[in-house]
Amino acid sequence: MALELQGIARSVGGRTHIHPTRLTLENGTMNVLLGPTLAGKTSLMRLMAGLDRPTEGRLLWQGRDVTGVRVQDRKVAMVYQQFINYPAMTVYDNIASPMRLMGKSAPRSTRRCATPPRC
Repeated sequence: MALELQGIARSVGGRTHIHPTRLTLENGTMNVLLGPTLAGKTSLMRLMAGLDRPTEGRLLWQGRDVTGVRVQDRKVAMVYQQFINYPAMTVYDNIASPMRLMGKSAPRSTRRCATPPRC
């Protein structure tokens, strides 16, 4: 198994954003998170990525508890349906920016993107 949520829950200011959730995402599978607006999709993904901390439960990555691991150390990224991360940047620059932050050279970033600057 790759990612496991064990009773993950999140409350903010006394309001429940995510009820206790159990979920296992297996290696080699594609998983899709669907639901209506304000159902908690983004909140759940933020918990999985480590951008937010759960108020309950644990998050396991390949069997290792990463609940308290800093987001910088998780090597996880999120992509939104409507690309809004850095609207002033080109799509290429948005995709290449995490590689630049990891210290990868521009040629390596360019190789990772099939058709710069239109990737």
